[in-house]
Amino acid sequence: MEKNKLRRVLALVVILLAAACATQLTVSDTKKEPIARIEMGVGHFNRDGKPFHNWDKDKEIPAVCSRCHGATGVPEYLQTGKNTPAAHVKNGFACTNCHADLLTYERHKVPKVTFASGLSVDSGNNNSNLCMTCHQGRESTASVNKAIAGQPLDAVNPKLPFVHVHYLPAGATMFGTQAKVGYEYTGKKYSGRFEHVDDMNACTNCHDPHRGEVHVEKCGSCHEGVKSLADTKGIRENSKGDWDGNGRVEGVAREIDNLRSELYAAIQQYARTVSGTPIAFTAAEYPYWYADTNGNGKIDKEEFRPDNSYKAYTPRLEQAVYNYSFVLRDPGAAYHNGSYAAQLLYDSLESLAASGKVDAGVKGKVRPAP
Repeated sequence: MEKNKLRRVLALVVILLAAACATQLTVSDTKKEPIARIEMGVGHFNRDGKPFHNWDKDKEIPAVCSRCHGATGVPEYLQTGKNTPAAHVKNGFACTNCHADLLTYERHKVPKVTFASGLSVDSGNNNSNLCMTCHQGRESTASVNKAIAGQPLDAVNPKLPFVHVHYLPAGATMFGTQAKVGYEYTGKKYSGRFEHVDDMNACTNCHDPHRGEVHVEKCGSCHEGVKSLADTKGIRENSKGDWDGNGRVEGVAREIDNLRSELYAAIQQYARTVSGTPIAFTAAEYPYWYADTNGNGKIDKEEFRPDNSYKAYTPRLEQAVYNYSFVLRDPGAAYHNGSYAAQLLYDSLESLAASGKVDAGVKGKVRPAP
């Protein structure tokens, strides 16, 4: 009797294995995209990453941060329009942060996204709206203007704070002037949403939703010669002109990199000649911009301390530093909306040159058309 029971169990196992194999072959034969896998230690599940562990000692994430750094902050925000303090995060996001149903993996419904500027958009894609609920920045043209209101452009104000857009504001870059998160200069026109081809126009078309990495293999299907992330720097399609003025029309990412480097040099020259206090950037710790006390162009170990954060901003310097930080904090700015990123950098360079104290300007450069 026991042997017959064992035979029936073994027969059932064989049937189930055969069915599993058949299912796997079916998936492979139809060439469907692989199911997204959770990988602990990277992306949204980076248990060691600072975005999820900046508050470990406090054992609580403040309400102002919990929407995007708490394990389940997004659904609370979508439901109530605000957040409460969140508990310490152990492993990064919980699955329910993005998924409303863990059987079907349906994502939370997000009809629109409201940016720090107060402007709202609907991308037409729920996945993208969900991503942009966090990937949007925390400051805007409006908040910079509020900080510098009524002050002469080139007057140093020791109380003027560093206005930081925050990190990975990809959605704000993509929608450009429709979000107004970059600092837009009065009287200038800026690009709106960057429209990619239809099947590559949503965040999850290009990025793995769990790890965040770019599906580079998809780029190569349209852009010849692109086999690695480094190759994408050469991509240039419809945009025209030598944006950085170096005599060559290059890939959008290279043009952006060169413009950003020029802006950094101009920021440093302006700070020396107008503010009277040299400035330099370090990625090591907030607020990232410190006084370069020995004037060697970088922040050395002895200069990297809280009481040496930069305190000689002028309104003009504030605008330029904000835009430099905005483009820097979106590593994919060139691909999310290269024209908008280049316009911000170009206008910041032009403004610093208008002070009459900066050699670098926009001569020879081409500002992308909105």
